[in-house]
Amino acid sequence: MLPSPEPGGGPPRRILLLNHRREPVDPLRAALAGRGWTVRSAADLEASAAALREESPEAVLILPLTLDPESLEWEILAPLLQARGPALLLLPWRGAAASAADPLLRELGLPADWTADPTDLREIQARLRALLRRRREAAELRDRLRSLEGQLLSDHKTGLFNDRFFRRRLEEEFERSRRHGEPLSLLLLDLDDFKAVNDRSSYEFGDRVLGELAAVLRRGLRSIDIAARLGGDEFGVLLPNTRLDRAVLVARRLGRLARRTRLEAPAEAELDEVALRCSIGVACFEGQGLAEARALFLLANEELKKAKRAGKDRISFHDPRYAPPAGGEEAARGGEPGARAGDP
Repeated sequence: MLPSPEPGGGPPRRILLLNHRREPVDPLRAALAGRGWTVRSAADLEASAAALREESPEAVLILPLTLDPESLEWEILAPLLQARGPALLLLPWRGAAASAADPLLRELGLPADWTADPTDLREIQARLRALLRRRREAAELRDRLRSLEGQLLSDHKTGLFNDRFFRRRLEEEFERSRRHGEPLSLLLLDLDDFKAVNDRSSYEFGDRVLGELAAVLRRGLRSIDIAARLGGDEFGVLLPNTRLDRAVLVARRLGRLARRTRLEAPAEAELDEVALRCSIGVACFEGQGLAEARALFLLANEELKKAKRAGKDRISFHDPRYAPPAGGEEAARGGEPGARAGDP
């Protein structure tokens, strides 16, 4: 008896039966249909290719003309099968040797097996059931790996990328900028007086504040920009292909969006509400002048410190074309234009 799609409460539902040798397979097709499978048959290579392009079957049974992976038959079938990822059972001619089938199966890289007797329904049942189990286990493993990867890349409090991923992307974008001469800007943001929020309310409310700033970043950035929580109340934003003047405008927009965001504190807190305020340091790399990505990070971090020292809720940016006078600050209050020479 062939495996049924019902046990386990889900797929498989569709099987393709590709009979390139045009052998009598009515008993096999009837057995599959009798177990609740939807069976689609094809009797030549063109029809088989069309079926694979149109459907995503859970299993494919093939009576091939050859087991040579370099033949026209497999040159056409292999990429279609790999794109769909079904369980694959080959039914080559009687007497076919494993030495011929195994290299082909290894090259396909699918849950795959073979048996040379299309009339042995018991044998087909056992091999097909094992293949479907392997396919299901492989899918579950991929899902777990994707989930684990997401946990490794993201910050659990904000859903933004985490510090490790951000620094890796900073290195990659810095090297791309160096190779192609394209600008790369970096923003470092720090929530002003965040410690007081935690001290006067609760850490749970503090996490809400962090989440709201993350939402501000999502609203104010492009899809190609990379935002991350670097730790505590510090955030980073990479702006690929963005010059300094544009980066400062982005920083001002983020500052405005933050100031418009107010959160009502819980009843037991020692404050009524929180209005988001953040200091922002900006630096830009245009493909030359800096030896490594860390130097760009340090420039932006120094500008962040300047914004903090100048009174917070400010933007400070590093412009290599401008050397400030002794004791001068490069800060713009609340993201508004500064009054110094060299402002973009």
